[in-house]
Amino acid sequence: MPQRPSKFARAITASFVLGGVVVAALAFIAIVHDPTSDAAWVAIPLGVLLVGWGVTFARMSADDSPDDEDDEEARSGGLLGAPLARLSWAIALLAGYVAARLIGRPVDSSLVAVGSVVALLLVNRAVDRWVRRREGRNGGAGPATD
Repeated sequence: MPQRPSKFARAITASFVLGGVVVAALAFIAIVHDPTSDAAWVAIPLGVLLVGWGVTFARMSADDSPDDEDDEEARSGGLLGAPLARLSWAIALLAGYVAARLIGRPVDSSLVAVGSVVALLLVNRAVDRWVRRREGRNGGAGPATD
């Protein structure tokens, strides 16, 4: 029998779902007033992702702790991580784009900022994998001292 979520978990879920609905509604209102606003168009999927994050968080069960698995790659779900982590990255990227556009930055600088975050994520994952491989070859004794 699944455990009931705590009040805190329900509050987090409700906050994200309500926040997503509010963001999407405000974006829709902004689109009605100015259909050329790219920030408003990007805010709609941002609101949907916030709702999706809340629903995904609510569906996580208490017994799905990542400590149950030995393999870090399996635990992280591959390059971008588990579903909640993927949603979090997508929300962060879209929110960054919307925020950059709302403060008046041009589209090209907003896209460069978002691309930089994605590139840093990919480089970080690649370096982590490389370090684990090196530690595996060295018998797990720590980083190599070439």
